Amino acid sequence: MEVDDISITPLVSTSQSQRSNLDPPDEAIQQVFRRLEWFITPDHDDENIRKNLGAIWFIVKNTVSRHAGSKTEVVDEINFEANVRHYGEKKFITLLRDVVRRKSWRDLLCDEVFLKPVLAVSSSSLPEYFYDSGLLIHATVQAWSSTFRGNAADVLLMTISTYLDRRRAAYAREASILNSSGTGKSRTVDELAKTVITVPMCLRDARSRGFPPPDAALRSWLTLFPNVHDRVALTRRLHAFVYSLLTVTYNQLVAIESRWHGTTALPIRSDRDVIPPQDEQNNEAFLVKKRHKELAIAFREQMTTGQSFRGTNSYRQAFFEDIISTATEFTRKSMESPGEKDNSLWLVYRCERQSIAEAGNRLSRFIDPNQVLGSPSNGGPRHPLVIFAFDEFHTLMDTPRGQTWSVYSELRWVLSELVYEPIFSLFISTSGQFHQFSQSDPSLYLTNFETSPLQPITEISFDDLAYPAEEHHVKLSDVVDIKWISHLGRPLFGSLYDALPEEHEIMHLAKQKLLGGQIEPTEAGTLACLSVRFALEFDFAIGDARRVARDQIEYHMRLCVAATTGLETLVTVAGSEPFLAEAAYQLQDLSKTNPVRDLACHRDLNYVDHGLRGELVAAFLIMQARDASLVKQVASPKRSITVTDFMKAFLPAPAYEKLKNAWPTHWCPAENKQFKDAFRGYRMWFNHVIRIRNYDLINIKSLWKFITRGAMVMCADNQRGVDIILPICDPDRNLSRDNVTAILIQVKNDKYFQHRIDKTLFDAMDPYRVGLFNGEDSALPVVRMVLALASDQAGVFFPPVVEDVHHCGRFTAYDVWCAGLSGDTFKDVDDDIDSYRTLLEHSLQPNGAYHLEETTDLYLDQDTREAKGLRRRRLESLAFSEDGGQDNDSTKSRPRKRSKKMKKKRRVG
Repeated sequence: MEVDDISITPLVSTSQSQRSNLDPPDEAIQQVFRRLEWFITPDHDDENIRKNLGAIWFIVKNTVSRHAGSKTEVVDEINFEANVRHYGEKKFITLLRDVVRRKSWRDLLCDEVFLKPVLAVSSSSLPEYFYDSGLLIHATVQAWSSTFRGNAADVLLMTISTYLDRRRAAYAREASILNSSGTGKSRTVDELAKTVITVPMCLRDARSRGFPPPDAALRSWLTLFPNVHDRVALTRRLHAFVYSLLTVTYNQLVAIESRWHGTTALPIRSDRDVIPPQDEQNNEAFLVKKRHKELAIAFREQMTTGQSFRGTNSYRQAFFEDIISTATEFTRKSMESPGEKDNSLWLVYRCERQSIAEAGNRLSRFIDPNQVLGSPSNGGPRHPLVIFAFDEFHTLMDTPRGQTWSVYSELRWVLSELVYEPIFSLFISTSGQFHQFSQSDPSLYLTNFETSPLQPITEISFDDLAYPAEEHHVKLSDVVDIKWISHLGRPLFGSLYDALPEEHEIMHLAKQKLLGGQIEPTEAGTLACLSVRFALEFDFAIGDARRVARDQIEYHMRLCVAATTGLETLVTVAGSEPFLAEAAYQLQDLSKTNPVRDLACHRDLNYVDHGLRGELVAAFLIMQARDASLVKQVASPKRSITVTDFMKAFLPAPAYEKLKNAWPTHWCPAENKQFKDAFRGYRMWFNHVIRIRNYDLINIKSLWKFITRGAMVMCADNQRGVDIILPICDPDRNLSRDNVTAILIQVKNDKYFQHRIDKTLFDAMDPYRVGLFNGEDSALPVVRMVLALASDQAGVFFPPVVEDVHHCGRFTAYDVWCAGLSGDTFKDVDDDIDSYRTLLEHSLQPNGAYHLEETTDLYLDQDTREAKGLRRRRLESLAFSEDGGQDNDSTKSRPRKRSKKMKKKRRVG
């Protein structure tokens, strides 16, 4: 059956009395027709109409609310979408096409999908998401109005001010704020709106959820127009939009000042040609900035007061309706002007740029009449007067089929006409699709100097809601609590917890975020869980690693540290967020998946940096023991584990029994105790990895801080004698340098280190030598472990205890030598030994380019791949033990099948 053949069957018949309540005049019907014809045309496919269902709902809602009786009410947008799903999306789109064909707009206004009294959707028909998120929706709105903490807004203002520096040959005064979800991007811009006049525009797709609510009508007006392939028409439309945006903003600010008589009065210069003394200029600048802030606060209140998760307030809706109508009128008049019907981008730019420049200058001069906030003539930061904030701007980035431009690229071109004004545009998104600066962009021909786009802004709010971690003031039981860990990292979870102290709801949200909104873990969701727990890093020299990292930012909560336009540089990181790590652990535990097996079998394994010494394998072994001991513990503080339980889960039973009763290899006076007595009651708390970049952090002055974040420490490359540190503390005392010690681990993936204990490695792990303790510290016992993962013979070995004065010194240490990667060395790894060995082998592999891992060529057969790899490996003579080093025959290559006649002939190299 074709789509057009689907019959349109009402869900519930509309009674005559209900229809009589809604009888809008013909003028209203014509208005609806003019507005809806942009969104429902024969040229639009189902996907285009689906994207704009929110705008269609908005238009119908406005019409019904103005002309219907009190008994008729349009459902809110959330229930409208639920009605559409209940009715059938394809059927509803077919209904809309039928309305267009018959021009029966009056019937559309009476359709049951829109009317609340007619269509009563039972709670059972709503998706489970709406049940689970009901409390979260309330908490989200409440969290938005909470006190903003941190200086992210100040840093953003400083960045924008430097981007407005006249010395910059900028393409346009605009930049993107790019980072993952929940990092406070929109909230930071809203906070900045209390200082700088900011016009917020939320362009979120109608099918996604978030706060603040979307400006559906504006989004649809910007993204849908009759001929999507007509670039000139689009450019003309965007010129009209920017002009009306400047004009309507100016008009509203004038109206606000006339209504609100509390704004600061500015001095009037009698002669503008005479420059006043510097002290008068400074005083005037102070007054201008003060008045500017007052206008910004008043305008923000008008735009945001009363907004909810379901929609914006009436002032904001009217504001954008005014912009759309002004833009429509501007376009009509420009088309009537002589020469304006020429389909030339250049003519559109030349004829209409003056209007935008004049409107921009008028708005700037209203705020700062004498330009006292501008930078000196020789350059320097400029204070922004107005910010246009396009939230979720990736909805503007769709490229028409066969074209290289988009609404976003054309909008940037139009905004470049404001390059000399202190007016800045921010594009906010979680999207990792960073824009490229097209060399074919017509604006390149409009200037005689080289211009470039401004770099994306990635600095966001992080740890700003964290509770103070003060030495001697918090205990282990404090820092393992959900209240503590939810406030670490991005502000999303901490702010929600403050509004809704319900662990289950917020943890459920965290899981959804990690999985990119999916119910079950996908390949990408699994990689996100592994990244959060093990601080995975990507090797951008290999294949599609940048794409993988970009997708992790966009959909799976990975953080973007830095990026340049076009992705020439991209720095990403899995931040230290114990709440997200806890969600990842619960997902893996619930699905009964094994982390090491998940990574070893993952399609993106080759893109992950495995380390040089096998430290990633060691981290998986340690985390497996942590998870196992967490499950088995009884009547203990939540999330923390005892040292003895951890070692019992880490080592095979015979080895653990030896360790439990072992005496120290080195000891301080009066500290010569068996292991089980030395660490009795001591506990550990970690659920993720932190990779440190500074050697100086390996000190008990800092080590206790890692416990407050629940972190295992993976040391920097070439760290002195230690690769991994597991902090240990006394749970009954406040966290401080006085009650913290550690398990020090050195990892070796070199066959030189076998089952025979190399005493020099333990000597190199002297806690004073590696910096853990210093002279004035009162050293607690430490555990020193060497993991010789490449050993051929497996087992756990203990250095002999020699009772002489040489081994009695300033620290106490229990030494353990773990040889090989086997169930004889580590507990409960036999079922996953192949996965562990796969990861270990990857840590020894050279650059993936030597195995053609950078290519996605599906037609490259294995023989050709190996032959090309051999040629590449020959470029590093003697670097490999095989495949083309100097020790190989210079004519050696992979043999190929030959006929019997050729077998006796020697092949010439």
